[in-house]
This record gives sequence, structure tokens and C-alpha cells, in this order.
Amino acid sequence: MAKGLKLNREQYKRVKRMDHKQMEDFICNMYNEGYTDGKEAAEPRIKPSDIASVLIEIKGVGTKKAAEIMAAVNKLYEKGAQ
Repeated sequence: MAKGLKLNREQYKRVKRMDHKQMEDFICNMYNEGYTDGKEAAEPRIKPSDIASVLIEIKGVGTKKAAEIMAAVNKLYEKGAQ
């Protein structure tokens, strides 16, 4: 169980009295909240613009080569977003 998620006695009693539909809704909501939290935590921290600015600073990489590399990087980010 997650560190921040605690089930107190009152919540336990409420869950214990749920019927099938209420329990199904409760579980779906818990899953969706966890999924959303996980997705936010897994968001890429490096943006393509960060990569572009670093590429320009590398000696021997010109603007044309940097543009080709960024096109490939942008394709990867687009695949990841789907």
C-alpha cells in the first residue's frame, strides 16, 4: 500500500457495507486515481526544446544536423504520446 494511502476504521466500515455496484465504482475510482498519479509521475522531464538547445552547443554539430536530429527526436516523442 502507498505511504500516503491509509484506510481508517470509518472508511473500512463504509467499504464493508457497500453493495456490488458501489464497490465496483469505488474500485474503478481508486484505479483511475492511481493511473492518473502514475501517468503524471512518469511524464518526460526532458523536453525536445531542451535537447535542441544542448545540440547547438556541441562542437561539430551545425544547425542543419541539429535539425535532422531534432526531427528524429520529435518522431520518438510523438510515438510516445500515442
